[in-house]
Amino acid sequence: MPTRRTMLTAALAAAVGGPLAAASTASASVSVAPISVSLSPYVETVAVLDACDMVNLYNYGQGGWTNLELTARAVYIGAPGVFAILPDSNDIAIYNGTPGSWTTIGGPGAQFAIGGSYLYGLGPSGNYVAVWNGLSSGWAVIGGAASAIAAGGYGLVAKNPAGNAVYRYVGGSWTQIGDSSIATGSTFSVSDSGIYAVTAAGVVEQWAGGMSWTVIGSGVQTLHVGGDGVYGVQSSTGDIAQYNGTPGYWTIIGGPGSDFAVSDTAVYGLAPDLSYVAQYSPGNGWYVISGGLTGSQVNAIAAGG
Repeated sequence: MPTRRTMLTAALAAAVGGPLAAASTASASVSVAPISVSLSPYVETVAVLDACDMVNLYNYGQGGWTNLELTARAVYIGAPGVFAILPDSNDIAIYNGTPGSWTTIGGPGAQFAIGGSYLYGLGPSGNYVAVWNGLSSGWAVIGGAASAIAAGGYGLVAKNPAGNAVYRYVGGSWTQIGDSSIATGSTFSVSDSGIYAVTAAGVVEQWAGGMSWTVIGSGVQTLHVGGDGVYGVQSSTGDIAQYNGTPGYWTIIGGPGSDFAVSDTAVYGLAPDLSYVAQYSPGNGWYVISGGLTGSQVNAIAAGG
């Protein structure tokens, strides 16, 4: 992902600033402005890997799916664009708007996440956090070591490697928002308006400001969030439920799926046997949108704002 010089800068930042401290040693010449990539107004923000692991983008109102002519291990989609992890090198590439046209923007990373107009990356060994500046191989280090990151419209969240603290990055600085009581064993998700944690016991908590967290649900295996809302997969049944905005109140909207993804406008589900992708519409239920994809299965799904 970053260059050798950036990697050395990251290591220095971690040493002098502590976990997730802002990397004041990062190059001053690196611009970190919001990135804006213009996709077609008819493009729904959902992408999949088909049976051949080719990246496909859903074009609502324009004939369904477009094959972007790239084989990938994973796909990410959001305001900065469509990104894919290349299968042989694990490098990350961005789609240039024409099928078959992709540009490699960085090397391997332990994790990537899109939040608002930014693409974030966690170093290959978790030794730094970086943000892509919109240029080929242009990454700026913004923090030291982390064990995991999550991002959304509400900012970037990272866990201390020791698992005893959680930090939020917004406005160029890190602020601790949780201690070991919420950090240990929890996974985090960030939507356009909130930060959420699922504890090892399946309890869902929402950040309430400062160091405070509010329990909003339980019995959840995984959480899927985005501009369209907060959805949890139930541990006991695999059903997916939508959070109604009041702690403890969730509504089941569908049965089990192998994966789910949430965009700004909809929630999508991948069938348990990978045979189709469906979109949920309140009042109308689920309907299949994967017609026209290559092969008899879909290997991965991603959605974003």
